[in-house]
Amino acid sequence: MSDVGVEITRVRDETLEDICEIERDIFSSPYPSHILAAMAKETPETFLVATSKERTIGYILATVRGDSGHIISIAVRNESRRRGVGTRLVTEIMGVLQEKGVRRVDLEVRASNLPAQKFYRKLGFQESGLIRQYYHDREDAVIMSKKLP
Repeated sequence: MSDVGVEITRVRDETLEDICEIERDIFSSPYPSHILAAMAKETPETFLVATSKERTIGYILATVRGDSGHIISIAVRNESRRRGVGTRLVTEIMGVLQEKGVRRVDLEVRASNLPAQKFYRKLGFQESGLIRQYYHDREDAVIMSKKLP
């Protein structure tokens, strides 16, 4: 399947409710809506949204500190997965981060989430560390990193 018909744009106020819904559907400990709203106001250039047929189907949120980037969250609606949407979101955010002078991007992923780890490896990320008991349920997080040219 492909991501034809998917548009990637910066976050907008009218997409925040959908993003919060996706957060709640996908994650066991979703970010609260006020945090997502604050991030949308503070860093709209690194908060991207995927839409299809005028429906929000996914998003990616990253931050920049100096020459380092950090992917805070990425999620795609279950019915839109395995269609290239996540790959498009990561590719787009990496371009934005590179334009901002980022040389390395890091992220955390649950140690048990092997499909996500495989997805990130496919996109050039490599395991670079482990954070013990990182998540609310005390599960470890694998740190994955990618250097940018």
